[in-house]
Amino acid sequence: LVKREFRLSQAENLKESNRHQAAHIGIKLKAVGCGIAPLTDWDTEMFQFTPEEIEKLAEMEHERWNEERLLDGWRYGVQRDAEKKISPYLVPYAQLSEEIKEYDRNTVREMPAFLAMAGFQIKSHSG
Repeated sequence: LVKREFRLSQAENLKESNRHQAAHIGIKLKAVGCGIAPLTDWDTEMFQFTPEEIEKLAEMEHERWNEERLLDGWRYGVQRDAEKKISPYLVPYAQLSEEIKEYDRNTVREMPAFLAMAGFQIKSHSG
C-alpha cells in the first residue's frame, strides 16, 4: 500500500511539474525575444530555435527544475532515490553531463510542437 501511495504521489508531482513547466514557457520565450500567438495557419513552418537559444533556454529550464525540486524538499546526492527525494542532478547546468543536458535541450526543442497542439505558435519579436 505504501508503494502504491508513493507511485500516486509521484504521478501527482509529475503533473504539477508539467504545469509549472508550461507556466514558465512565456518567461523563457521572452528571454530570447519571442512570444506566443494564436496559431492561425496550420500549414505554416514550425518555429525553430537557434542552437544558442536552445542552450540558453535549456539552462533556464534546468534552473526552474532545480528550484522546483528544492522547494519540494529534494536534496543533492550521488545516487538518485525518489522516495528519499535525492538527485544527483541538483547542480548547476554547467556541471551536468551532456547526456543529462540533452533532456533539457529536448524539452526546449519540443516547445513549438507542444504549443501547436494547444493552438499556439512562437513568434519572434524581431521578425
